[in-house]
Amino acid sequence: MKKSEIAAAVFAKLDSSALMDVSGGALCVPVSDLAGLSLVPWFCDASVQWALRISQPGTPLKKSLLKKVNDSFISDQNGAVLIGVPGDGIEPSTFTLFPLAETVAKVVTPGMMLELAAANLGAVKRDWEVKAETRSEFGDQRYFGAVDDACNWSITKSTPALKRAELETALECGRRVARNGPWKVKDTAEAEAVLMHWMRSKEANINPLAVKAFLRLRNGELVNTDPGMARKLCGLGLGFFRHRLPNGPFRWRPPGPERHPAQTLQDVVKSVIG
Repeated sequence: MKKSEIAAAVFAKLDSSALMDVSGGALCVPVSDLAGLSLVPWFCDASVQWALRISQPGTPLKKSLLKKVNDSFISDQNGAVLIGVPGDGIEPSTFTLFPLAETVAKVVTPGMMLELAAANLGAVKRDWEVKAETRSEFGDQRYFGAVDDACNWSITKSTPALKRAELETALECGRRVARNGPWKVKDTAEAEAVLMHWMRSKEANINPLAVKAFLRLRNGELVNTDPGMARKLCGLGLGFFRHRLPNGPFRWRPPGPERHPAQTLQDVVKSVIG
């Protein structure tokens, strides 16, 4: 598949799934929160591709609506602007997704319809050896709503079906990555659970000994002591997400065989928590 076809392919897959009303009412957020929300599908399946669709009822839009962000692919289709972002199956494409969210926030106007979608298209290069991941539906998600008079995004529909509180929780986990924290925990028990989700996750792709070297629990917050490791904190967001939404509606692949000895993981937790 050509990278320029990603957005159309993602929406072709997601358009066949029913959009459901967000139970409890719309969630109204800044358009720039696209950055945090874009990570939620990745928390469920590392092998996703991303797409945005911007439309305005009664007014065809052209791809010249916004400037290209590196490694994004803009097109127009049936009067809507589509933006595709490829994934590599190792880490989410934050170097593209985050500036893209800021770019979109600057050009949308009240009345425009905004959609974020992601899907596993079975075409992600996870590493140098494996060129395609097993297909799954875990990361197939879609979020839809209008830009309101204050230029905020009112998310009214989603796939899967969500309660407003569930959507808020999921977004908050992604938002922490986009804003580089703060990584506050309720107590040490939650800190331990989040760390274990992170280190056991194949998707997060982290060496536990690295976690031991750069993360510390201080005053109820997990603190990164090495700015150079900030790019790995997408996995910490995944840990919060999987801890706080364990019983649905989101799903992810069950953990496989342990990749690291249990004692190693416990030693890391003890070192981080103190």
